[in-house]
Amino acid sequence: MAVVFVGVLVLVIAVLAAVHWYLWRRLVRDVAARGTWYRRVGTPLLVLLPLTAVAAQIVGRADVPFPLKQILAWPGFLWLAMVLYLTLALLAGEAVRPLLRRLLERRDARRAASPASGNGAEGTGEGTGRGAATAPR
Repeated sequence: MAVVFVGVLVLVIAVLAAVHWYLWRRLVRDVAARGTWYRRVGTPLLVLLPLTAVAAQIVGRADVPFPLKQILAWPGFLWLAMVLYLTLALLAGEAVRPLLRRLLERRDARRAASPASGNGAEGTGEGTGRGAATAPR
């Protein structure tokens, strides 16, 4: 029985770690350069918040003072709900992402192929007399 408990515990921790790594990768690493304030704040949060969630689960079943349970409960359980919603939203976005990329690539290809994109007088200022001074040689 203890082997089953340890196996389930290891599986739950592995899933929790994998989900948080995925969230960190999509919400922090992919959108922020190294050394930016967003990355310096987001990385520790995505490490500390799951620890708070696990602590809230443990403290909720342990014989500890009620104020400690209250302090750990609201951020821990709130983060568990946020993890669920963030993961579902990002997975839905992963399903849409290839279609959106294809659509944007087609739009860019059409703009590059059209003769009126950037060659006309409306975008360069050639018709007003201002384009000659600012146009590259």
